[in-house]
Amino acid sequence: MILINLISLSLLYYLKKSSGAQEFPERLHRYFKYGMIAAGVLIALGISNAPPEILFELLSFVLVGAVIYLMLNTPELVYLKTLAITPLPIVGVKLLEYLVRTISPAIFEIVENYLDAAGVFAFIWAVTMWLNHRKQMKEIEIERIITKEQERQLRQTEEQKSQLELLVAERTSEILSQKEELQHALDHLRATQEQLIQQEKLASLGQLTAGIAHEIKNPLNFVNNFSELSADFLHEISEEMPKIPDSPEKENILDLLENIKSNLAKIRHHGSRADSIVRSMLMHSRGGTGTMDPTDLNALIREYSNLAFHGMRANPNPINVDIQLSLDENLPKIKLNSEDFSRVILNLVKNAFDAMREKLSAKNPEYKAKVEIRTRDLGDKVLIEVEDNGPGVPDQIRDKLLMPFFTTKKGTEGTGLGLSITHDIIKSHEGTLEIKSEEGKFTCFSILLPKSTE
Repeated sequence: MILINLISLSLLYYLKKSSGAQEFPERLHRYFKYGMIAAGVLIALGISNAPPEILFELLSFVLVGAVIYLMLNTPELVYLKTLAITPLPIVGVKLLEYLVRTISPAIFEIVENYLDAAGVFAFIWAVTMWLNHRKQMKEIEIERIITKEQERQLRQTEEQKSQLELLVAERTSEILSQKEELQHALDHLRATQEQLIQQEKLASLGQLTAGIAHEIKNPLNFVNNFSELSADFLHEISEEMPKIPDSPEKENILDLLENIKSNLAKIRHHGSRADSIVRSMLMHSRGGTGTMDPTDLNALIREYSNLAFHGMRANPNPINVDIQLSLDENLPKIKLNSEDFSRVILNLVKNAFDAMREKLSAKNPEYKAKVEIRTRDLGDKVLIEVEDNGPGVPDQIRDKLLMPFFTTKKGTEGTGLGLSITHDIIKSHEGTLEIKSEEGKFTCFSILLPKSTE
């Protein structure tokens, strides 16, 4: 069994030698040390043929098995798996020889030559695997050297990067000082440019919207009219169907007629929806072109807020709303295009109703919908405020509310033109519109109009 112990000693010596470069844990160093001592003792006992030889031979197999098991199941030694399986055929042949010789010496004499031949092949296998292991270790060593060189180059690159960052920081500081000098002039130029672009866009949008709306309206009328006419034809067909004897074909025809009726109803619904969008586009493109007459603003607010309320109550999804009017009764008449400005009141109040309907859908029993409209005389200007206690407007979309075709309503409930039209009408009255909101609490539209004297 001296060969088996030499294998154990060689493996342990190789592991101990590798431990210096790999920095193995302390427990592995103890295993290597005690294992080498045990292998040396077993070699000495094998040379001296001290009894009991069978026990010492068994301990030799246990030791080499423990060493191989350690190499295969220790994460730090995973790269040595090829080396671990190198002596396995030799150990296997020697273990078989030991078992046969111990159990039946007679059988051992018969198969001894075969075991010797197997030992030769096991030795060839071991040599081949050892050479393969040496090749792999050389490749690993080359990779380690390359990695160290890459790390060295990386550290050198980091040092150069730090120097470049200092230079960039200095240059950036100079550029920022120049930028601040240019920013003031650029801000003024940008504000002027945005005003001009906005005016040009609105003018172009009005012309484009009117042209598109007129082009769409004619074919849209045909769609709506023919869908309605087709529905009438289907009604007449339904009246005639009872005159036909019952049959499976008649049932199929009735089912198809019902499907056609449903499709026509959807065509009519969406056609009406498209027609309302076209009308809104035409209103948006028209703008305020009427005359400016002295108008009782409080009376106009009372009339059209009441009209918006009753219109909402007549819709399929009405809500209970408390409308509070806090109007300055000493407010003088101001010059307004009452036809256009009434649309401002209608749009703002209707939007408030829609927002509060959304909050009511959350089924909060403590929530009571409320809209408050206020007017106040500020001397040279008049303030109008329309405030609701709806869900509020998120900060990220507040600046987009006045953009044409931008809507917060779900699905096809809004055209995105109401607030855009409102803003244009207020601007045509030389007024301003400001939006204040706190998400989850309120939204307030504040309108400032210049006060005109007769």
